[in-house]
Amino acid sequence: MNQEEKSPWVLAYASVIGNGHIQSGTPCQDSTAHHRINEDWGVAVVCDGAGSAAQSHIGSDFVARNTAHCLEEVIQRCAWSPSQLPDEQTWRKEAQRALQLVMQRLMQFAEKREIPLPQLACTVLATLYCEGALLTVHIGDGRAAYSDAPGQWKALIAPYRGNEANETVFITSRIWNPAGIEEYIESSVTTGPIRAFALMSDGCEKAAFEVNIFDPKTKKYSDPNRPFPRFFEPNVPGLRQLHKEQKSQAEINTLWSGFLTAGTKQFKHEIDDKSMILAVRLAEVPQEKNI
Repeated sequence: MNQEEKSPWVLAYASVIGNGHIQSGTPCQDSTAHHRINEDWGVAVVCDGAGSAAQSHIGSDFVARNTAHCLEEVIQRCAWSPSQLPDEQTWRKEAQRALQLVMQRLMQFAEKREIPLPQLACTVLATLYCEGALLTVHIGDGRAAYSDAPGQWKALIAPYRGNEANETVFITSRIWNPAGIEEYIESSVTTGPIRAFALMSDGCEKAAFEVNIFDPKTKKYSDPNRPFPRFFEPNVPGLRQLHKEQKSQAEINTLWSGFLTAGTKQFKHEIDDKSMILAVRLAEVPQEKNI
């Protein structure tokens, strides 16, 4: 029996091309990576290639795969478990070190392929997950959410936004100095009864999050960064049912690709590429009873 078969989770993950890239003949610049590390831990990664970088589809694929590999090495080296989790400071140190290693590998890759490093620019959003914790790290934008009770969904990260519209930061940006690492690499440890979580590129955010709300009083836009339970919650029993029907991971991902392509009005008309990883516990988490 392999790690996937022993897992208490069912996942769906895919990257699909946006309408804008279809019209321009640009390849999908998003990438996802997932690996089940052992009976306790898995790792999930979403990377969004910079639209202005000609080879960002190559960069996002490289960074997604290598981030998953480097974070797996962290689990193997540190031997963390659901009963022995790192504190925020320890995780932040390990996460920063892992992404620095990914950056070093990307620089070597760029030199070997004779690709200018900025042409491989992408964001990175990653989570190490177990039944009782989410260890998350990200550079740039994207969205992430988690659920600790039926019908309740919370934001897992705050995406980085620059001063200009659509401005963010990438793993290839000039952030690799002590001040930049502290400012631009965000990390968190979330503990509790994790029943589901999702990572996504910003092409999915209009369908899955409450964002860019206009306030007529201030005449300004704000970003509540609130997940839509009505988007996420129906997919929880849906994924569990696919597992019950013994669908393979490839079959689930194919169905998920179709959903991200045209499963909602927002997805159908989205110009940007769309990536999302949704992970659901097979067993519903027990809820505290009111006395």
